[in-house]
Amino acid sequence: MGLSAAWHLRRADPGVRVVVLERAQVGAAASGASAAGVRVMGRDPAERALALVSLGRWSELDRELEGTTGYRRGGGLRVALDETSWRQAPAWVAEQRADGVPVEMMDAVEARRLAPDVAASCRGGVFCAMDGQAEAGPAVLAFANSARQAGVRLEERVGAEQLIVERGHVVAVGRTDGRREACDVVIVAAGAWSARLLAPHGVTLPFTTRALQMLQTETAPGALAPVLGAFDRKLSFKQLASGAYLIGGGWPAAIPDEAGNRWQVLDDSVRESLAVAREVYPPAADVKVARGWAGLEAFTPDGLPVLGRVPGLDGVLVAAGFSGHGFALAPVVGDVLARLALGRDAREDLWRGLRLDRFITKGAA
Repeated sequence: MGLSAAWHLRRADPGVRVVVLERAQVGAAASGASAAGVRVMGRDPAERALALVSLGRWSELDRELEGTTGYRRGGGLRVALDETSWRQAPAWVAEQRADGVPVEMMDAVEARRLAPDVAASCRGGVFCAMDGQAEAGPAVLAFANSARQAGVRLEERVGAEQLIVERGHVVAVGRTDGRREACDVVIVAAGAWSARLLAPHGVTLPFTTRALQMLQTETAPGALAPVLGAFDRKLSFKQLASGAYLIGGGWPAAIPDEAGNRWQVLDDSVRESLAVAREVYPPAADVKVARGWAGLEAFTPDGLPVLGRVPGLDGVLVAAGFSGHGFALAPVVGDVLARLALGRDAREDLWRGLRLDRFITKGAA
């Protein structure tokens, strides 16, 4: 989100000075560990409009960034493996279509045309042709390289230690190297570590940090185009361009050291995640897991991000708490943040339900 905002700022106004402080290396935290799904299907109503606009950007993003994100639009398919789940599908489809999400019901025969090796118990599914996937590492680097080329000063291994506020307005950022970075606007896009920057100023963000586990297999045969999910099961299943399967779905990892961004894959999560993947897509049973990893993510009580101005702190913007599903929103969130920073129309109709004031509590500054 920070890289996207920086790139959008320089693109909108080449004269503005933009600095990104990255406490480790680009891609070392949640964005680089993401499942990199690019979807609108199944989102909360409060973020559907934002997702629809953002997905409209992805097909041109490689051209805009002059880089490679690994994006491909193969659609998303959520299957029902039992009658109870299948009976839920029509209402689920109708509710999303009312907000303009292009989802459609498919019977078992149609679902198998898209995913021929799906479980024999598949009753049917819901398909969204607009959905797709990217590759997390290349996408993050594409944003970083384009930001640099646009004139952004991107400093790695330098974090933001504190916000320096005078008379209610931010004037600088205290850096972890002891220096002060003077500024007129600060965008807090520090993921799970965002809350600690605002807390000294009486702003409480109700974030809970979770580590979300990902598994990648060895190369598998075939070519699964859509991102595969299933009703009533924790699964995000993709086949990468390399042929490997990428398996997620929100399975937890351990967090032995949150401050140090350290995680530990849990054996129980690995077993259960693989069991679901093999149930939904049996060919996964024939492929070994090559590696596993996790990313630390900030979750909010309602599972939706906070976006926009921080009340009571002039010049401070926030984009955090994406609760495990923010990757696809990066193009439009970056544009929104740039517009806010420059005092332009920020298209609030797309994200009004995500404003910080639904959670924020103010104490003594």
